[in-house]
Amino acid sequence: MNTSMNTVDEALAASSPSTVLAAAWDALDLGVRVADAVTWDGTGDELQALTAAQACSAARSLLPLPDTGPPIPLEAGEIQDGPGGLAPYVSLLGRTHGALAALAGTDAQLGEAAEHAATAARALAAVRGQ
Repeated sequence: MNTSMNTVDEALAASSPSTVLAAAWDALDLGVRVADAVTWDGTGDELQALTAAQACSAARSLLPLPDTGPPIPLEAGEIQDGPGGLAPYVSLLGRTHGALAALAGTDAQLGEAAEHAATAARALAAVRGQ
């Protein structure tokens, strides 16, 4: 996991809801870009990659825009080959689901975003048969 992903991962566990929401937005943005990248690389199930990208976008659209810096950088070469290559991103989306679910309480919109994040994690894991 790169340093930027570690920062987002730490922010998902923060006590400030605004910090958690910004981190979730960044994680979902990264999820979209990873899913888009693997859709075209010919190494997995393109339909699952598309499903992951759509679920990340749907979740992200339910969150406020972050007021932090630029998105997490992603170079296509950073995505490792093989079934385990997507594991860090699947794990990050799973932690995003947990963080959003913890914030949701009675907020239906955050609950829906959390469910989309869970769908994205499952779909991304299925891309290469994890």
